Amino acid sequence: MAAGVLTFGRRHLLKVVHGSWQPRAKVDMFQLLSYQPGGRKVSVSGGTFATRPRFGIIIALVILSLFLGHFPVCDLILAPVNTFVTAVHEMGHAVACLATGGNVSGMTIVSDSEGHGGLTFCRGGIPFIYSQAGYLGAALFGCLLIALGRFPRLSKVVLVLIGSAICLASLFLMSGTIFHQGRILEGLGSMFWGLLIGAGFIWGGVKLRLASANLLLLFIAVQTALNALSGVGFLVQQSFGMFPGTWSDASNMAQMTGIPAFIWALFWASSSIVMVGATLWWTYMSERKGTGGLLS
Repeated sequence: MAAGVLTFGRRHLLKVVHGSWQPRAKVDMFQLLSYQPGGRKVSVSGGTFATRPRFGIIIALVILSLFLGHFPVCDLILAPVNTFVTAVHEMGHAVACLATGGNVSGMTIVSDSEGHGGLTFCRGGIPFIYSQAGYLGAALFGCLLIALGRFPRLSKVVLVLIGSAICLASLFLMSGTIFHQGRILEGLGSMFWGLLIGAGFIWGGVKLRLASANLLLLFIAVQTALNALSGVGFLVQQSFGMFPGTWSDASNMAQMTGIPAFIWALFWASSSIVMVGATLWWTYMSERKGTGGLLS
């Protein structure tokens, strides 16, 4: 039996069965974007919607990510993903700096000789804001991707947008690093990785099938959220003196405010955990508890 789905009139869901139009249920744009044929059925406003157990996929990806993290060889495989998360962290600093009236003269997403995974060179702006935007921004972006993963029809567009943003950052932010003394190689390496990762996202958004694009988006969402949590966890240890000799966002905040670095690290850690937990609850679990949330 051939069937199709579209909207008509005042948001009525219609089903085409052998050429005849049959009203089924009222829906909203969220439900249309997240509609997937072939999944389990749930009741929606007197009709039915096909959905898939997306929360199960999230759990499977989390377990897989934690499992892969115990094998050194997997670090090489996941290197582009880790570099992408570093780019998200640094772009959080850059966007916050620009948004507060500052200027970004350079950005790196590769390690330097001082133990930093990436750097953002900011001038002006409001340091109190953009110094916190790295860890919190990465966690927030991971939460956004988790939520967007509930809308499979948007996956390809989201991948293209992410890739385009990274390519633009490579050309207009990372390129400035080559003019900083002693950081030419870091700047070139960052541009190379940024353009490569950005092109990969764009290719995925254009070439992958919808289901594969959605799975990739969910994987990136999980990796971004987990890396944000692990990164701030490392920062907490560093702030307690377990890894001395390297300045960090937390130490910068300590110099600005007089509040110890470990307090800032704990604040960012707890905030990240709350954000990720609230996102998972609102996006997935609230539907099961009957409190609303997004349908898939």
